[in-house]
Amino acid sequence: MSGPKVVRIVTREEILAICEGYLRRLEQAINQWIAEGKRNDELSDQEIAATRERQRQLVELLKADAFMDLQKRVPDEIAFLRADALRREQHAIEKAASARKRARQGRENATTLLSALAARGKQLPTDLKMQLESVAKGEASDRIESILARGFALLAPTDRPGLTDAQRELAAKLSSSVETQTFDAWKAAQKSTSPVDGMLERVDAKIAEAQTLVGQVQTAMYLSRLHAAEVESSDVRRKLLLDSLIIDLAGNIESERTRRAALHHLAELAAQMPPIVSEDAKAFQQRVAACNEATDGETIEALVGDCQSFLDQDMQKKAAQSRREVILHGLARLGYEVHEGMATAWATDGRVVLRKPSLPGYGVEVGGQAESSRLQVRAVALTNDRDSSRDKDVETLWCGEFSKLQQLVAEQGNNLLIERAMAIGQVPLKVVGDTEQTPMDNAKKHTLN
Repeated sequence: MSGPKVVRIVTREEILAICEGYLRRLEQAINQWIAEGKRNDELSDQEIAATRERQRQLVELLKADAFMDLQKRVPDEIAFLRADALRREQHAIEKAASARKRARQGRENATTLLSALAARGKQLPTDLKMQLESVAKGEASDRIESILARGFALLAPTDRPGLTDAQRELAAKLSSSVETQTFDAWKAAQKSTSPVDGMLERVDAKIAEAQTLVGQVQTAMYLSRLHAAEVESSDVRRKLLLDSLIIDLAGNIESERTRRAALHHLAELAAQMPPIVSEDAKAFQQRVAACNEATDGETIEALVGDCQSFLDQDMQKKAAQSRREVILHGLARLGYEVHEGMATAWATDGRVVLRKPSLPGYGVEVGGQAESSRLQVRAVALTNDRDSSRDKDVETLWCGEFSKLQQLVAEQGNNLLIERAMAIGQVPLKVVGDTEQTPMDNAKKHTLN
C-alpha cells in the first residue's frame, strides 16, 4: 500500500515542548498553593518540602523520556494542589467564622454580666472591669472565657459577716438541696434563639469568608453595615438590613471567586510562555504582570483568551517547523535532494517536491499544512515524457523507502504513522510540471549528517 497516503507525524521536539509546558504549569500551581497556604496560615515547611520532592520526581520523568507518564501525573498533581488549597481555605474560613461567633457571644455575655453585677451592687476590681468592658465592645481577646469566668465568680453568694457557726451550718444545709448554676449553664442560658441571631451567624460566616478571600480592608464596609444593623432598634428593619447584607456578601464572594479563578488561569498561561521570549510574548507578559487585585474580571477574561490564542499559534508554528525539518531530513538521508529554502517553500505553498538523482524523472511530493500534524505523501512523475510502464515500479520502490523513512524518523524519537493509504497503481501517478517543481538552481544544498 504505497500509493498516495495520509500520514501523521509527531516529533520528539513537540512532545518535549508539551511536557516542559506541563512542568511550568506545575511550578506555577505550586507557587500559588504555597502563597495561599501561607496567607491563610495553613501550610507547614514539611508539607512544602514534600510537594517539592514530588515535583522533583516528575522532572525526572522528563529526563527519563517517560513522556506519557509525565503527561498523566502532572495534571493529577495540579488537580490535587488545587483541591488541597480549597480545603485549607475552607478550614481557614471556618476558623475565622468560629472566632467571630465566639467574639459575638463573648460580647453579649460580657454586656449581660456587667448588668447583672451592677444590679447586685458588686464592686469589680479595676482590671476586671476594664477587661469586661473591652470584651463588651467587641475588642479582640484570646482570654474571653477566662475573663467571663472571673466575672461570673463574683455572682456567687458570699458569707454575710456576723453569722454564727450554727447559722452558717444551717445555711449550708438549706442550700445543699438547691442546684448551683455553673458558668457553662449560665452561658447557655444567655443564648437567644430569635431569627435575628440565626441571621447574624450567617452574616458572620459570610464576612469570615470575604475576609479570607480579599482581606480585612476590602470587607470594612460590610462590618460598618453589620454594626448599623446591630444597633437598629426595630426588629423588622434589622432583619431587612441583615438580609440585604447577606445577599450582597454572597454576590461579592461569588464574583471574587470567579475573578480569582480567571487570574489563576491567566498566571498558568503566562507560565507556559516560551523560554526564548519574542517581542509578542514580552508584551503578553507585561500585560499579565499589570493585573492585580484591582483588575476587573472582564479584563482578565479577555487577556486569558488572548494569551491562549497566542500560545496555541506559537505551539502550532513551532511544531509545524519541527515536523517539516524531520521529514526533509529523513528524505535527505534516503538520497533525495533537500535544499535551503524548501521548508519555507513548503510552509508558503503547502507542498514541496523532492528529486532523487538516482531515479531520473521521478520524485516525491510532500504536502499539507504541517500545523495539523497530518501530511500527504506520494511518488510523482516530473515529466510527461517518460516510460509510464515504470510508474508501478517507482511506487513499489517508494513503498520500501517510506518504511525506511519511518525507521529513520523513529531513531530520533519521532513517530510517523499511516492513517490512510491507497494501493499501488490504484490511481495514475501524478505528474508535476516544471513550473510546479521547487526551484533548484539558486538553492544552496544543506550539508546533512
